[in-house]
Amino acid sequence: MMQKIVFSLCLLVSLHICSQTKDISPVFLSSEQMEGDFFIGNDPFGSTYTIKENEFRKTNRNQQFQYRNLAFGAIRQVDLQNPLQIVLYYKVFNAVVLLDNQLNETQKINFSETNPELFPQAVSLASQNRLWLFDLNSQKLGLYDIFKNTFSPISTPIKDAIQQYQSDYNYFYWVDIRNNCYVSSIFGKISYLGQLPAFDNLQFISPTRILFQKDNRLFLYDLENAVTINIQLPEKSIKSFYYKEQILATFTNNEIRNYKINLP
Repeated sequence: MMQKIVFSLCLLVSLHICSQTKDISPVFLSSEQMEGDFFIGNDPFGSTYTIKENEFRKTNRNQQFQYRNLAFGAIRQVDLQNPLQIVLYYKVFNAVVLLDNQLNETQKINFSETNPELFPQAVSLASQNRLWLFDLNSQKLGLYDIFKNTFSPISTPIKDAIQQYQSDYNYFYWVDIRNNCYVSSIFGKISYLGQLPAFDNLQFISPTRILFQKDNRLFLYDLENAVTINIQLPEKSIKSFYYKEQILATFTNNEIRNYKINLP
């Protein structure tokens, strides 16, 4: 009997040790001052994207480009996945603007004029001159052809409202108001990925891993195993962050700080 108790205790200790995860400690690379209200992210060519007083800005070592559209109101979301085709979404006025790499307007869509039956709640870039679009009226996710101005639903009605979203050319990820995570392919196949802890801001870095910010702290969350890993940063207050190809950028107090980070 004693041997069984000892074995059980050893097993519990072993499981506890295995379940523990070490903090991630990024390596500081550089910092730069930033004049802006919001830090959006960086691209692979060394440019930084910000918003100041509702003006969208692209800054690099040599020059700065700006884009402002007073008619459409506040910028709600920016899609940077293709620096040659940036998507600005203006939610209040149901509009989208596509910009080239010098922030020149290449396409402007006012859904209230072209498709008054649509009420977009999420818009981002998809493949083949299309946009991902979640329409609140039908509660369906679909693809919008930017040249034909046509919307093709690909999902059945989605019951819970979308809280945050992110996409690439072939997949659309979102978190609903219950913190449930889902992904849809361009063919409309929807998969449940898991549930997130409470968060203030997040970024999908893979179908199973999410970086999220909560109370000025940053974490890596494993959806498959429901494991949260703390990311050790010296900043006391983080307004936003952006991750791309093992580089983590944080924005706080008008300063962008860049780190090298190796994620498990």
